[in-house]
Amino acid sequence: MNAPTLPAEITAFAAAVRAALADLPPEEVEELTEGLEADLAEAYAEDLARELPDPDGYAAELRRAAGLPSPERRSDPLRRTAEDLRSRLRDLNLSLRSSPAMDAVLDFLVSLRPAWWLVRGWAAYQIVGVLFGVTGDLMPGSLVLWVLLGVMVAGSVVVGLRGWPAWMRGLIVAGNAFAVIVTLSVLSQVPTRADLDAAWFESSTAEMPYVGDAGGLMTTDGRQVTNIFAYDATGAPVSGVQLFDQDGRPLTTSAPGGDGCLVEFGPDDADACTVPGAWVPVVLETGATAWNVYPMRMVESTLDDPTQPVAGAEPQDRPAPYLKVPALMSAVEDAPKAGKKSEKNR
Repeated sequence: MNAPTLPAEITAFAAAVRAALADLPPEEVEELTEGLEADLAEAYAEDLARELPDPDGYAAELRRAAGLPSPERRSDPLRRTAEDLRSRLRDLNLSLRSSPAMDAVLDFLVSLRPAWWLVRGWAAYQIVGVLFGVTGDLMPGSLVLWVLLGVMVAGSVVVGLRGWPAWMRGLIVAGNAFAVIVTLSVLSQVPTRADLDAAWFESSTAEMPYVGDAGGLMTTDGRQVTNIFAYDATGAPVSGVQLFDQDGRPLTTSAPGGDGCLVEFGPDDADACTVPGAWVPVVLETGATAWNVYPMRMVESTLDDPTQPVAGAEPQDRPAPYLKVPALMSAVEDAPKAGKKSEKNR
């Protein structure tokens, strides 16, 4: 069965419309003018006196309906570059899909678009948070921030689902590129295992003593060390221990020249210092005094000047924090051997 013959006016009109759209890619022209002759023939059959519109005006209407720019605007160098880039990308896509394996890979990547919409929304949340100074964490820490993240993700999904004109698609591509940069930048700041280990080591050693600038051992939280108690391998307390650093310098606490409290708890006021005390050094065989011998002792001092000992007062030992501490495993294992040797010597 032969197709109906179209009037020459309709054929010429359709050709003129396509000529007015010649600056567009052939695929877009075909999409815009598909079925044009059949629609015009139907309208022409109903009203034979009906005049056909201006082809250029009709083509301009088709452009506006599709959200496409006019030929004058398309002559802009920047737009021509964009069109050329878009054409190259289409050619690249066709070339890649000529391989069955690459075609399957591209289809898989396309199936991941919903996941990318979520990531893009999260990246937008990070950008807004940085601009307004409301977040610096990977995930929200409050209900308000969760709502903000939800709004950003919902907006990203809407952008991905809707169809957009060509000029808008260019902005979306630029936004996607920026979102990738933000995502990589934020993820690069995620702490690694080494960073976590370093942070743990720093926190675990926060209470280790060090020699303060003002002299004397101090803890890193600013608390002064006034006395040191040593225990041997069996866990028993040891007295008269002289401490030196790696360079042979005496390790002193904050006690030299300072005062303390000899009796800390009074019968009436548990927070009162009943008897003040002054730290005293140890005299070496050379006649010199040493402040690096531990545990240090304290002597009762006067109320007027707590650093001055009371005349005739004797130095007193300070109470140790523990009567005994756990022994070292080596000491526990060697104890039976030492006992057997002593029996043989008998």
